[in-house]
Order: sequence, then structure tokens, then C-alpha cells
Amino acid sequence: MIFTSTQKVAFSFLAQAVLLLALYTSAALFGAVKFLSNDDSLALTLPYHQIGALANVLLNLAVLSGLLGGGVYMVTRIGADSALRYETLLVWTSRLWTLLLVLAFGAGMLGLLEGRNMLELLPLLDGGVFVVIVLVLANVALSRIWTPMVTVWAAGMALSALCTLVGMLPVNDIAQERVLTALAVYGSFNIAYPLAAVALGFWLMRRFSNVPQMWADMGVYNVSALMALAGGLLTAAMIVAPGVPSWPGNVALFAAPFAVLVFAAHSYRALADRNPTFTLAAHWFALAVILFLLGTGVVAVLNAVPALRQWTIGTRLSDLQTTLQAWAIMAVILGAVNQAAAELRGQNRRVT
Repeated sequence: MIFTSTQKVAFSFLAQAVLLLALYTSAALFGAVKFLSNDDSLALTLPYHQIGALANVLLNLAVLSGLLGGGVYMVTRIGADSALRYETLLVWTSRLWTLLLVLAFGAGMLGLLEGRNMLELLPLLDGGVFVVIVLVLANVALSRIWTPMVTVWAAGMALSALCTLVGMLPVNDIAQERVLTALAVYGSFNIAYPLAAVALGFWLMRRFSNVPQMWADMGVYNVSALMALAGGLLTAAMIVAPGVPSWPGNVALFAAPFAVLVFAAHSYRALADRNPTFTLAAHWFALAVILFLLGTGVVAVLNAVPALRQWTIGTRLSDLQTTLQAWAIMAVILGAVNQAAAELRGQNRRVT
């Protein structure tokens, strides 16, 4: 089978996401092992804060790479010619992304990553990430393939680019640091990434189930609107100082679980009406829904409600929220990887 350049680029993004996920898992396990023994021979050469920063960067880049690749591949399957309009630009964008990944990993190994939690990537590399996202979005926009799923995905990636810019802004005091970090980090994990993941999820529903196209088009708008509203409330709650009454956090107590439950209800219909597709896309998607229920519907609420936040702030629950949300998004991405690999090979079978 002959692949178009667009399909090759899409699969390259997806393959790099899988590789980054493996590297993240290794870095996270290596960092955890440091707590098991007082005799750490690498305490000076690879201290915990260095490994932790590298793990955070790898996870964020894995999510971005997967969402970019999944979105580009989704567009190729919707378009008649399986190619974006400016393939040469897309190829060079992919090469720039690969260079950024190599530089980010090298910076992590050399201990050059620093800054706020989940924002450790160097400003120069952050600028490169922003450029890559904008170039991919511009290519999709110029190709004029605007379906509901592509529109929601593009909105999520555009918000991701905006959050990347916010994360690059200088910080002058603690209050400003809290606001900018909330917008950059929680804006990404609560709003931007979930929007793009929901779009990919509904596209996957059409691949592994018999749900009608019109139902999927309406569903992706309804679910994405609810998820964006819930994510906005959760993010706004993190901007407010701990211990201060916050109406966004109180509203999020009901809005976030409701939004995720609506997503789960839509997902159940698709999972209950399967077509003869034998890929693992449905299995990964089901896992993603469960992780969203835990990450956004439970842990994020515990961190946002003012009465509970004073007890959770500074604990591992803050990290658990972004980790669960990232893994939920990665589960959707792995479903897209499985589906794309099977379709590009022309084989209706499971791909592990």
C-alpha cells in the first residue's frame, strides 16, 4: 500500500507519541525508585528534580504529539484525497517537531530543564512547540476540511497553543505565578487537551460502532461544550488563592461530574453498538472514559472545591489530577494509533 506524505507525517506524530510515552514511563519509574533506597549512586548526576522535570516534559510532549498526529490522520480519513493541501509544509513541520523532541530530551538529560511544575521546558523550545501547533492548524485550515470533529479538535489545539504562550510569560510575584500557572497548566489539561481528545474519541466511535454520523456530529458539539465549561470552571477555581471562597469551584462540584457523565453516556451507546471492527480502539476508548471519570470527575473536583482545596493543596492529589487526565488523553491517542495502524495496513485486526 502506498501512503501519502500526509499519512506518513500523521503516523510519525503518533509513533513519536508512543515512544515519548515509553520514555516518560521509564523516567517516572526511575524517579520513584529513588525513594526506595537511601543509597542512590546517581543522586548527584541524575537528581530527583531533574528526572521529575524530564518526566513532566516527556508526558506533555507525548500528549501534544499524539493529538497532533491523531488530528492530522483524522483529517486525511475525512478528506477525499487523504492529503492536506500543503504537504511539503507539513513534512517540514514534522521534521521541526522531531528536532524539538530530541532537543527537549537532551536538555532533560543535561539538567537544563527548570521552572514551575509542568512548565519546565525551555522558553526557546516552548516557542518551537507553539510554532509547530500553529503550522499544523494553518495547514488544516487551508485544506478547508471543516467537519464538527475537526472543528472541535482545532479549537482544542488552538487553546493549547495559547496556553503554551501563557506559560512563557515572565512571573514577577506569587500571585501572578498562581494565575499564569493555572492558565497554562490547568488550561491545557482541563480544557485544551480534553477538547481535542473528545473530537478524536467521537471520530473513533464512528470507526468501531454503528452510531449514525449525524448523532456523532451533534454529540461532539454537546459533549465538548460541557467539557469546556467544566474545564473552565475547574481552571478558574485554581486561579483563586487557597482558602478564599470561590463560586467557580463550588459550581464545578456539580458541573465537572455531570459533563464527564454525559460523555460516558454517549460513549456507552457507541460501545454497546459495535461494528465488526477488530481493532483495540474501543478498548482504549473505554479506558479513557474511566480515567476521565476519575481525573476530571473526582480528583479535579477535590482540588477545586474551596472547602476541600485547603486540605488537598500541596499534596500528591494535584499531580494525580494532571496525571489521570494525561493518561485519559493518551488512552484516546493509543486507540487512534491502533485504528490508524490497522487501516494503513489494510488489515482489520488488533494491533498491539
